[in-house]
Amino acid sequence: MLNEQTFEFSQARLKLKDSLRFTMRQSGGSLEYLLEDESTGRFFRVGLPQYTFLTMLDGNRTISTALMKTATLMRQSAIDENEAASLCKWAIESGLVDSEVGNSAQRREEQHEMLQKQQLVSYLNPMMLRMPLFNPDAIVTDIARYTSFLVSPMGLLVWLTVVVYGFLQLSMNWNEFFVDRIESFGATDLLWIAVAWLVLKVIHELAHSLVCKKFGGRVKSCGFLLLLMIPMPYVDVTTSWRFDNKWKRILTSAAGMMAEVFIAAIACLIWISAEPGPIRYHCGNLIISATLHTLLFNINPLMRFDGYYMLSDFLELPNLSSHGRQWLKGQFKWLYFGAKPAAVKETGFRGLAVRAYGILAMVWFFFIAIGMSLAASGLIEGFGLMIALIGCILWVGVPLVKLISFTIKGTDTERPNRRWFAGAMAITLLLAGGFLGFCPSPSVITAPVVIEFEEWSIIRSNASGFAKQIHVNDGDTVKEGDLLVTLENKEIGLELASLKIDIEISKLRIDNLFNAGEISQVQHERESLTSMLERKAELDARIDDLKIYAPRSGTVLARDLGTQVGQYLTPGDEIMSIGKPGDMHAVGLAEQTDVDWILENPDSDVELHLWGRYESAMIPGKIIKIDPRARDDLPNEAFAAAAGGPLAVVPRNQVESDKEESDGELMLTEPRVKLEIALEPQDRQDLLAGQSGIFMVRNRNENMGSYLVSGLRQFVNANNFRTHGL
Repeated sequence: MLNEQTFEFSQARLKLKDSLRFTMRQSGGSLEYLLEDESTGRFFRVGLPQYTFLTMLDGNRTISTALMKTATLMRQSAIDENEAASLCKWAIESGLVDSEVGNSAQRREEQHEMLQKQQLVSYLNPMMLRMPLFNPDAIVTDIARYTSFLVSPMGLLVWLTVVVYGFLQLSMNWNEFFVDRIESFGATDLLWIAVAWLVLKVIHELAHSLVCKKFGGRVKSCGFLLLLMIPMPYVDVTTSWRFDNKWKRILTSAAGMMAEVFIAAIACLIWISAEPGPIRYHCGNLIISATLHTLLFNINPLMRFDGYYMLSDFLELPNLSSHGRQWLKGQFKWLYFGAKPAAVKETGFRGLAVRAYGILAMVWFFFIAIGMSLAASGLIEGFGLMIALIGCILWVGVPLVKLISFTIKGTDTERPNRRWFAGAMAITLLLAGGFLGFCPSPSVITAPVVIEFEEWSIIRSNASGFAKQIHVNDGDTVKEGDLLVTLENKEIGLELASLKIDIEISKLRIDNLFNAGEISQVQHERESLTSMLERKAELDARIDDLKIYAPRSGTVLARDLGTQVGQYLTPGDEIMSIGKPGDMHAVGLAEQTDVDWILENPDSDVELHLWGRYESAMIPGKIIKIDPRARDDLPNEAFAAAAGGPLAVVPRNQVESDKEESDGELMLTEPRVKLEIALEPQDRQDLLAGQSGIFMVRNRNENMGSYLVSGLRQFVNANNFRTHGL
C-alpha cells in the first residue's frame, strides 16, 4: 500500500485504470485534457503537464522515473516533486489508479468493497434514493428523428418569442392571476399541482435526452430519484461532457428548464384567453409548477442539478463540486491535523471560484439538510422523526465515524498528527462550550401587534339597501347622533308610496260607506285600514333604519370606506367602528412557545415598535391579559398577509367544509395566542387605532445551550403529539 511505512514514495509503481479516457480540448486559450472514468462516469480536467505525468504511470515505471521523463518532455512546464506527490494522492483518492502492480488485485477488491458500502449507504438514505430502471437510448433515438428541428436557431427564435410574449401577457394580468391562483390556493390544489409537476419532470428529462442525442451523445440510463419520498424522474446524460463545445454542454443542461418554461409560457397564453373553469385552473397549476420548482431547485448552482452543470461548464471547471470539497477538506486537515493543504490547481478567477463554491456549497448543504430534516419530521405520520434521524445519521454520523477512523488509523497515503488534533479539538470544545455556556440566548421575543380601542362600537347595517352616501372618513371625530351612512332601498320607497295612496283611498271609502249607512262594510274597511297603517309604521321604521347614526362620540376606524359606496348591505354587515380617543391598548398574537416563557416571567419588560417610527422610538407596555388557548381567528384584519400584515391566512371555507362559500372569514394557518398590552397614558393620546408593528419582550436570561436544548425538546414533543398523541 502507498505509505511511508511500506516503501518510499518515489519508488512506487502506479498504474492508471484501463477504463480511463482522455480527450484534448482548448479552454481559455490553453490546452487541457478531459479525463473520463468510464467505469464510474466521473469526469476530471487536467492540464498538459499533469496529463503527461499521469500517462507515464503504466505500472512499470516508478514515480521518480515518470517524473524525470515528464521533465524531459515538458522542460520548464513540468511539474515538480511536490506537485507529483499531490497529483498521485489525488489520483489514488479519486480511484483513478490501481495502486502498485503487485497489489492491483487487492486494491481493486478494496475499491469494490468501498463502492458496495457507498451504494448500501445510498440505499439506506430515506432523504434521497436513486432508483435506475432501464437504458432509454434506443427510445430517445427514435423520438429524436422527429424532434431534431427543435434544436436549431429557428427553434430558439420560436422559444424566445413564445416565452417573452407569454410571460409579458401574464405580467399585465398579474393581479388577476395572483388572486385566482395564489390567494385562493387550497389543499385540493396540491394533488393537481403534483400531477402537473410529475408530467413536467418527464418532459424535462426527455428534453435533456433529446438535446444530448442531437449533439452526438447517448443516454445511458433513466429512473426515479426519491426526494423525501417524492418521485423525480432522471436521465443520465453524462456523455455530454465529451462535447468539445461548452455551449453544447450548457444547452444540454439547460434543455429541461427551457422546455418547462416554454410550456409555462403556452399555459400563460391559454390562461389569459380561457374563461374561468377547468382549463384555466389546470393552466394555472402548470404555470406554478413549471416556474416555482425551476427557480428553487433546477437553476440553483449550489445543488447538483441543472444550474450546477451549467455553471461548471461556463467556468470550464469539470467537477467543480468535488474540487471545492477537496479544498475544504484540505483546510480542515490543516486546521485540525496540521497537514499542509494541497494548493488549488486552478489559478486566478477560477481558483477563487473553486474556493467560493466550496464554502457556499457547504453552507447551503447545512441549510438544506436542516430543512429536509424538518420537512421529513412531519412527512409521514408516526415515522417522520425516524426518517429525519436516519438522515442525520447519514449526514452527520457517517462523516464523524470516518473522522474517528482517520484519526486512529490514517489512510494509505497519510498519517494524522494526533497531538495537533488533540490540541485543535480542545480549543474547539472550549470555544463551543464557552458559546453554549456563556453566550446569552436570543434576548428578545417578538410578535406582531396592532393598536385598538379599549372600548369601541362596531357600526353595522340595520336594514337592507345600497350605500348611497358615507358622510365620514377614516380617522374623523364624530359626536353621538351624527349621521354616518345613508342607505337607499327603492323597493321600500315604492311600497311606502303605494301604501300611502291605498290608505287615502281606504279613508275615502270609509267616509262614503258611512254616509251610505253600510255600517258592516265600514267595520271591515276600518280593519283593512288598521292593517295598512301598521304596515306603514313598519316601512317608516325601515326607512329610518336606512340612516345610520353614531351611537357614541369617538374616532371613526375603517378601511377603504370610499369603496363601500354603491355596495349592497344586509342587516348585520359591518361598516365601521367608533372608539373613544385616548382609550387605546395593543393586541398581539404570539406563538405558544413564547407565551409559555412569558407566563413563567410575568414581570418581563415589554416594548412596542410601530411601523413608520424610528427604531429608537420604542413604546413601553405591560401585558395585562393572555388568552388561555391558541386561536386561529383574526382579532384584527391588520394581522393578515392579505391586508399587508405579517401572518399567513386562508379563507375558512377552504378548510372547514361546513362554512358557506359567501362567508369570507379568514383564518390563521398557524394558531396564535392573543395578548392584551396596556399602554402609558401619554402614548394612548398619541397613537391611532389600526397602527401596527411588533412587540418585544426582553431579558431572556438562559444561555445558548439550554435555549437550544429546550427548543429541540419542544420540537420533538410537538412532533410526538402530532403523530402519536403523546
